[in-house]
Amino acid sequence: MTKSDLELLIEKHGNDIYRFCYHLTGSQYDADDLYQDTLCKAYEIRTRIKRLGDGALLEKERNYCLGIAIRLYKNSCRKKANHVEESLDNEEKKYSERLASGFKTEENIERKEMLAQIRERIRALPLKQRSVIYLFYFSNLPIKDISSLLHIPVGTVKSRLNKAKSALREDLEDVWNEWRG
Repeated sequence: MTKSDLELLIEKHGNDIYRFCYHLTGSQYDADDLYQDTLCKAYEIRTRIKRLGDGALLEKERNYCLGIAIRLYKNSCRKKANHVEESLDNEEKKYSERLASGFKTEENIERKEMLAQIRERIRALPLKQRSVIYLFYFSNLPIKDISSLLHIPVGTVKSRLNKAKSALREDLEDVWNEWRG
């Protein structure tokens, strides 16, 4: 991978990589750092990332960058241990800004609250399950690609997906019943 290849990767898939970083971290500040660290690491090890072809095959390079992001995030989690990312004041400020920016109807507010609870439940999953959920549902990667990206067997990916979905189903059943009224 050359410098121009990396630039092309950022141009075509930079948003996907950033969104994945945001899903992993849950905060814009941490996502910015993870995104930058991921791209720096990709450039640093660019000789290991083989140029796969013109344009269309950048997808595999994007997946490689997602793998870098996961490894960097795991390392930072080990260092932070049980660090709390945002205070309640920040959450209240964000909620007020959302209300002021156009979420006027009660239904939209309730929907946004439900989505926030879903995101919170996903973030509460163990990292192994959470990363598989994000790769499968948010990055739309097939199970086989997730397996090679994380260097785990296909059966392990399926097992983690199943455990994560079961845990979310149980947690979110109460949220759904509450939301439906």
